[in-house]
Amino acid sequence: MLGFSWKRFLITLGVSVVVWVITALIQAYATFSKYLGTFSSGCQVTGYPIDVCTLKGPDIPAIIIILINIFFWFWVLHLAWNFFGKRGK
Repeated sequence: MLGFSWKRFLITLGVSVVVWVITALIQAYATFSKYLGTFSSGCQVTGYPIDVCTLKGPDIPAIIIILINIFFWFWVLHLAWNFFGKRGK
């Protein structure tokens, strides 16, 4: 499966979800004061790298953006693991 074992897939997926949660907490902290108040439009926390709060364009559901962000972090971690794994050998 994509050149790695089922165990490595699950570990990479779990770590990517943890990284996404950390980025979502960072986004929530960074945008807390901006969207707090009576007349604020509100903002859904979706994490990074794609931020719904600053996304100007089509109205995409937040769950799709969250899944794309987790998918992005999964591939970043997968490629980093491969890069550092090959350098260590």
